[in-house]
Amino acid sequence: MATMPALTQPSPLKRLHRLHMLSLCLLPLLTACDNHDTAHKQTEPRPVIVMKAHTQPVSDTIEALGTAQARESVTITASVAGRLDEISFTDGQAVHKGDVIARMDQDEDKAQLTAAIAQLSEHQREIKRLQALLARKAAATRDLDERKTLAAVTASNIAQIRARMSELTLTAPFDGRLGIRRVSPGALIQPGTVITTLDASDAIDIDFSIPSTRLHGLQVGDHIQATTDARPGEIFNGKLSVIDSRIDPITRSILLRSRIDNHQGLLIPGMLMRVTLTTAPHEALVVPEECITQKQGEHFITLVTSDGKAEIRPVQTGLRHHGMVEISQGLKSGEQVVVRGMGFVKAGKPVTISTTWTDIDHSNEPLADEAR
Repeated sequence: MATMPALTQPSPLKRLHRLHMLSLCLLPLLTACDNHDTAHKQTEPRPVIVMKAHTQPVSDTIEALGTAQARESVTITASVAGRLDEISFTDGQAVHKGDVIARMDQDEDKAQLTAAIAQLSEHQREIKRLQALLARKAAATRDLDERKTLAAVTASNIAQIRARMSELTLTAPFDGRLGIRRVSPGALIQPGTVITTLDASDAIDIDFSIPSTRLHGLQVGDHIQATTDARPGEIFNGKLSVIDSRIDPITRSILLRSRIDNHQGLLIPGMLMRVTLTTAPHEALVVPEECITQKQGEHFITLVTSDGKAEIRPVQTGLRHHGMVEISQGLKSGEQVVVRGMGFVKAGKPVTISTTWTDIDHSNEPLADEAR
């Protein structure tokens, strides 16, 4: 009976050799396929989101802290020592210029004034009598001159007494609203003792300082907005009214004053105010800040040309505000600026516009590639 020859298994070394040879044969085919796919992807236009460059009003803004002050403000005090005889106001009362606020004791001055007026009347009567006698040559001219001198001295004394009484009568120097009374009738007060305060707060002045380097383009009449924590959510508009004539040599800052209408009485002197000053308003081309790339101190934007290709162009930037940046040079109105996807494109390569923004409100919208 014939026997079948035994089957021999290839050694492990021979199997590895065969697999290696097979991989060498397949490698060119795989590489060719991969290169074909890569080349196809590179030539395929990349999707981008663009926004047309447009003009809009822009302006420089300066922020600072300031203090609210009344248009006119004064502390009512006595200029001489004495007893406070009368208080003619209530706390918080509105007064007009010339209204009596308080009176100090004037009894002695009133008595002196009465005596001086009587003495002046006597001198005037004597002058008339002497003039009549002199007309008949029955009196000497010297006697008439002496009497006229005495009358003039008495009139001067009367003026001094009335001036002293005026100092003892405290009146409102301007229209405004009085504060809280600090003393009571009968109190002995000294010069400088505070009786009350008077503020004309129909208009509020806000004093604030800015660095002297921000003075360029600043003009009286520039618009300001002010807010305060005491009135959350409310914005008060006004104008820059005064620019100080000097720069502080220590802080290198300059004091500014703005005025805000306050006829409604919403603002009180002493409030801390946050001021935003708007300067140099003008029309300018703007694009979203995320369009700008920077390299070695230069700024660049990516554009989609009329033939659908990408262009990388250097530009000069200006003011930045609310996510937008001013392009002062290098861009024309209506050109399509790439907002999203500039990292996927190369200059001169074709691109596909997936979305065109009209404003910056779509900042959370992803590209199609990014979504996948």
